[in-house]
Amino acid sequence: MKEQEPIPGIRVNKMPNRISTILASEDADTAATKTIEINDNTPISRITLRFKGTNNGSTPTAHPAKMVTKIELVDGSDVLYSLSGIEAQALNFQETGELPFNVCEYENDIECCATYNLSFGRYLWDPELALNPSSFKNLQLKISHDKALGGSAPNAGTMAVFGYLFDDPQPAPSGFLMSKELKAYSLTASAHEYTDLPTDYPYRILMPMSYESTYAFNTQFEGLSWYANNKAKVFLDNVSGAELAKILPHLDKVEEDFAGLGTGSAVSYYQASTYEGYGVAVGRSAAQTAMICAQPSGPRIQITNDASESFTCHENGYMPFGSVNLCMHDLQDIKSWFDPTKYGSVMTDIEAGSGASGTIYQVLQQLRGQ
Repeated sequence: MKEQEPIPGIRVNKMPNRISTILASEDADTAATKTIEINDNTPISRITLRFKGTNNGSTPTAHPAKMVTKIELVDGSDVLYSLSGIEAQALNFQETGELPFNVCEYENDIECCATYNLSFGRYLWDPELALNPSSFKNLQLKISHDKALGGSAPNAGTMAVFGYLFDDPQPAPSGFLMSKELKAYSLTASAHEYTDLPTDYPYRILMPMSYESTYAFNTQFEGLSWYANNKAKVFLDNVSGAELAKILPHLDKVEEDFAGLGTGSAVSYYQASTYEGYGVAVGRSAAQTAMICAQPSGPRIQITNDASESFTCHENGYMPFGSVNLCMHDLQDIKSWFDPTKYGSVMTDIEAGSGASGTIYQVLQQLRGQ
């Protein structure tokens, strides 16, 4: 049988593999940082974190992805991965073209759920790129969480962690994908923010993002520029967020479902997409009589539904968690990835929109040798 061609996210591999429980499901009721030692020396293709919260009400707080505030993988002072929950999910979308598993339930006493994939290869079971723990001295996974920050004010939570490991015979990966938040700053409307980017390892994904509850992607980014050697080489020349959302060839549509309980008046519900989002909602009860599903402004849809009547909504849009990948190359072709070592300096210039507000993050995924 011919081997399946690589596709984003997963691939049939000739080597035997296994899923290992790194952390069995445990209570995460109190906001804290959990540190987990990585003791298995088997090469790791992916680590998946699952976090669930039990809603304590039917008034939405935020998207469930916000229940995890930071995920880090470190070897002493060497940081191999460092992203917030929403950054991790935004990066997952840029990697595969779809969000990881989420349950966006906003009803009382029902669990909401979010998952986060730490991908070390171009796709699951990539034999060329994977994390080899034996190359490091003291790998630790650190997870900071606060269940109350997502869903509908959860009063209980649990989390678990799983590793996708290669079994014998093990591959000899030449490197792995390193993902980090480079910068987070409070924007000033209409102002420029200049950022010096690292020139050490090749870039696979360069991802600015801004996820604010009432602001669309195009509102936050008036202009994005990316250049090297003081503009001797320009890769992106002051293109607005509104235009980028329309013209970039590697964008996929964000699709998500959420559910809640009506109050008789308009209630805001949160989703990942932040640009040109639309929803179709239906009642989950025979007693349903009226419903209005408004087009969102940014990452939220307002639903007006009968009081105490349950509903579900299918929503789609673009720019997950207000993110975009500026790298315009084949994500599977290592040779095509941007090589910053050819330049003396590499920079981005981000101009905020005149009506922008909140925080802008810059995330970078690089190819690093073992």
